Amino acid sequence: MVTFPGMHKDFDLAGYTATDRYIINKISNYFYITKSLKPELIGNSEYNAFIARPADDFATYVNADREIIFLLSDYRSFEIRTLEAYDAFYRHLDSARIDRSLRFLISADDGIEQKIKHYLNQNPEYPVIIPMRYSDFTSDPGNLLLAATRRNFLLRDLFGYQNALREETFFFGRQKTIAEILDLAKSGQSSSLFGLRKSGKTSAVYALIRKAKAFGINAMFVDCQDPSVHGRGYAELLTKIVQEVRKMGGNSKSLSAFSGDSYEISDQFKQHMSNALSALNGKSLIVFDEIENISPRTASSEHWRQGRDALSFWQIIRSFIQSDQKARLSVCIVGTNPQLLEVKEIDGVANPVYLFAQPRYVPSLTFDETREMVTTLGHFMGLEFDPKIISDLHHTFGGHPFFIRQVCSKVHQLYGDARPVSVSHAKLREAREAFSQQLVSYLDGILLDLGKFYPAEAALLKDFVTKSSAELKEYIEVAPEYVNHLLGYGIVKVKADDIEIAFDAIREALVKLRQPDDISEMWAEISRRRNEIESSIRTTIFHWARAIPSYEWEDVLERNLTKVRFSNLTNKLPSFLFSPKTSPLYLSDLILLLKDEAVLPFIETTERKSSLAHLQTVL
Repeated sequence: MVTFPGMHKDFDLAGYTATDRYIINKISNYFYITKSLKPELIGNSEYNAFIARPADDFATYVNADREIIFLLSDYRSFEIRTLEAYDAFYRHLDSARIDRSLRFLISADDGIEQKIKHYLNQNPEYPVIIPMRYSDFTSDPGNLLLAATRRNFLLRDLFGYQNALREETFFFGRQKTIAEILDLAKSGQSSSLFGLRKSGKTSAVYALIRKAKAFGINAMFVDCQDPSVHGRGYAELLTKIVQEVRKMGGNSKSLSAFSGDSYEISDQFKQHMSNALSALNGKSLIVFDEIENISPRTASSEHWRQGRDALSFWQIIRSFIQSDQKARLSVCIVGTNPQLLEVKEIDGVANPVYLFAQPRYVPSLTFDETREMVTTLGHFMGLEFDPKIISDLHHTFGGHPFFIRQVCSKVHQLYGDARPVSVSHAKLREAREAFSQQLVSYLDGILLDLGKFYPAEAALLKDFVTKSSAELKEYIEVAPEYVNHLLGYGIVKVKADDIEIAFDAIREALVKLRQPDDISEMWAEISRRRNEIESSIRTTIFHWARAIPSYEWEDVLERNLTKVRFSNLTNKLPSFLFSPKTSPLYLSDLILLLKDEAVLPFIETTERKSSLAHLQTVL
């Protein structure tokens, strides 16, 4: 539906001041003003607002076709609490109707742009704010909103944010995975989510917590890398979990730590957890993030890593879940590797969470999700990515959101302040090259993480650079679980009957990282290459020497060998000099022969120089 500038006939201007009415009328030249809103009181300050839909030309520029809120603040000094007014107004609006990722702020504070810039720099996940001054509407006769938008879209590098995304605004994709986990929780079933560093795992967990309420689920987040979690013994941690569930039900009364033998601790947990769940409506979900920190062999604290805390903890958790007839509680186990769910025993005892949940991995973005992310953030920053550019990004980085965002961040940096601009293929190549070393460092970190706790996966990942497809397929038969982990991570893929690196950027980075593991391996590799080169040179010169007259051959020998080396030759026949058993010639002698212009005249000079240069690298 085409949108033209203007104002809805039922819009109530009477509730606004004369100055605000003047501004609203000005804005109606560029937006379609749709609805007036009742004032909101934040502290002792009152704020007005209205909503408007951008006309088609503006909607194309900012990639927004839903209605946008305009907040009016006639206070001379901006305060952070002003931004709380947005949430107050949003509570009365249909979320599907309003675009919350973009908002306008019209302020009487003439320094508003710098103050908003400072705030957004400190809060990089906050939605895009376009600040404007009241005075703008009397001093500038042009398209004020477009000018302000162009100035302020460049306040932040929206692609460059590297921490886990806690807010919904800039989170893209993975909606199906989140919905599936919440569906399982709704039916009382446990789940899991695994992924490598920077795969978007923790961002997905935050999205899971945010969306749980809409599914009628009470979600609780346990960050296992926090010393307040892994530093506790299993009984103390069980107590802490029950305490947090009680808080969700409105009971903040302190709970004494569970104590006694393991069976006594189990009874105490079951009693208090059952009471805590009874005070809540609906199902409850506990999300254990960074699970390696309380798992055998990988835990941060020794009592989890080598003691029996992990065994006792999961025995009690699973026992409660299975015994609760109402299926009120489930867990979601989140981490790097699903080993905890795959080992049959812990400390010689049956693993209570063996096959407890189906291993699930953080998926890569689909092409449509990649397009949505790149297009949306790009428009906010004045960068236009055409479909071919987006396709290139998606193919090169396999739909990995972190990689794609970082390359787009490089694009943003390379273009400077000239906006809006259409991204070229040449600039994309330049950005990819600028990001390549960062990608190598990222993969180096992955290999270090895997090598520390999961050496089989690390070794297998390295082998993908050097092993043949046939050799790699043997892994599927011998150690399918390790291959499945790499498949789940999205680093490798099965194509027809072959198994290979999933996308180009990973392959290139792994080649750069492929270094010998120690000095002995380095020397073995150098020796192998040297022997191959020497054998090839001996064979080639032997066949050439046999094809020329013997006197020419002896002249070549005399010209290139030292007098001592030449005089010590007891036999100058090629069959003797190049025999594997009798040859007195060293590799250094062969290099001298190869340098002679009479040798191998059918080989181009540049090729011979290249061969000699390559020889020097292994000598």
